[in-house]
This record gives sequence, structure tokens and C-alpha cells, in this order.
Amino acid sequence: MDKKRILVVDDEEAFTRVVRINLEESYQVRVENTGRNIVDVVRSFCPDLIMMDVMMPDIDGCEVVRKLKEEKLLNDIPVVFITALVGKSKSENTKTSVNDYPCLAKPVSLEDLIQCIQKHLKKTR
Repeated sequence: MDKKRILVVDDEEAFTRVVRINLEESYQVRVENTGRNIVDVVRSFCPDLIMMDVMMPDIDGCEVVRKLKEEKLLNDIPVVFITALVGKSKSENTKTSVNDYPCLAKPVSLEDLIQCIQKHLKKTR
């Protein structure tokens, strides 16, 4: 059986490296540390889920998602934001979202990350 594909976009290389190492046994993981070319990356990689940082130096994660949603073939890919903008206690106690997309607060535990991935992969095409 083919592994589900997860695209992790975050400007913190150490974070994306740790995520990849922890997920690659169960998923096919691609990491990107800039948001500039994500539309092209999504077209070529065809992820089942995108984990996106909100604040990146080159382009805002919300802007990247807006560009993806403009593309007919890409607009149904689930997106989860990973951000330090929302405190962990707030995200645990409420249904937190960024622009109506679910989000995880940094720092995120491996357990929370895996639970989130499993939950949102059920919604994939």
C-alpha cells in the first residue's frame, strides 16, 4: 500500500528535519523551508495533507494557502497550520483555527502531530 503524502512547510529547518525523521516510517514526507514555490511543489508532490507554518520570512502561510485554493486541482487538499501565534493552552482548550483552517500550537508534541495528521487524513480525497 502506498504511504500517504505529507508536505511540511516551515522556515525552521531543525523543526522540519525532526518532523520528517519522526514521520517518514509511516508517511511519505516532503519538507520545504520556504513558501515561494509551494504551488509548484504541491503540483509535483501531490500531498494528501499540508502542514503549513503561518509566519515565514518570504511569504505568509495564509497567502500560500490562498494561492493553492485558487488552483482547481489543488484546492481540496487539507491544510493544517502549525504556528507559535496561538498559545498551546488556548489551542488545547478551544477549537482554534487560522483563517478557518485547523492549527497546532508550537511547540507541538509528536503525539499531537500524529493525532492531527490521522484526523485530517481521513478527510482527504
